[in-house]
Amino acid sequence: DSDINGSRGYDELKARIREGKKLSNEIENYFRQRAKIERDYAKDLQKLVDNCKHKNELGSLEKAWRDVKTDTARIAQTHDTAGADFDKLAQEMSSFTDEQKRQSKAAEDAVQKLHSNLKSSYSKFTSQEKTFHQKGETHDELLNSIKFMENTRNTVVPKELEKARVKESKAKDDLEKNENSYKNLHEEVTKSKAAYESEMTKMCELFQTLDEKRIDHTRDNLWKCTNLESRICVEQDEYAEKMRQNIEPCDIDGDIQLYIKYHKTGSEKPPNVAYKPCRGRALKVQVDKGDHLYSEVTLH
Repeated sequence: DSDINGSRGYDELKARIREGKKLSNEIENYFRQRAKIERDYAKDLQKLVDNCKHKNELGSLEKAWRDVKTDTARIAQTHDTAGADFDKLAQEMSSFTDEQKRQSKAAEDAVQKLHSNLKSSYSKFTSQEKTFHQKGETHDELLNSIKFMENTRNTVVPKELEKARVKESKAKDDLEKNENSYKNLHEEVTKSKAAYESEMTKMCELFQTLDEKRIDHTRDNLWKCTNLESRICVEQDEYAEKMRQNIEPCDIDGDIQLYIKYHKTGSEKPPNVAYKPCRGRALKVQVDKGDHLYSEVTLH
């Protein structure tokens, strides 16, 4: 009766499938959110590169800075590609989960239909069983009553005994009809139960297969996720190494000389400035050595 009306094992299976769906949905959401994070990071990196517009540097440092920006843009592309790959993983999870839902629902619908048929048959069967047993008790009471009358024939009116026998005969016919109905319903509920159990077994086997596939598929996608993580790190490290290789040759003296070459104003100092005094007097002024511009002042 517990299998027919309750089916605790069926409820446990449904709970297992339900929890599996929750995890699949959670992992799918993780992939989608991770894809968004990667794309947003790629956009921010590219925007950062685009906003770096300084162009007045010369020499090896200018080249190193240009290469750093170029490789940063490549890192941005790596993350943008990773975002697309995480989207693919999310779509794979979604398609796989939808297919599992379709298969499990078809199996559940078939089992539910047979379960409803079984419950209906069992309800009719138990009702008929109760009626059949009541009819049997009624017939037994009539038989006992007739036996009692026959044992006390001297005190029983013959018509009463005849009436009892007619009543017993009708009760017997009624009992036999109810027994046939009871047997038919028993056969029906037996067949319904067998059909339900057969379909239930198929569904259990299907659920186990689906769960095995779910675990394997989820594990495979998580593995792909870690491969993506590794690829991002490897590519980013490769671009970082290129940056280091481009920065390392920076020549401080060479950059200074290059700047002087393009921006020098000459190799000679400006001429001394003459001081012209008033009243025609000449005055010698001692000037210290060094970088002073005025080495001689003449007064007139």
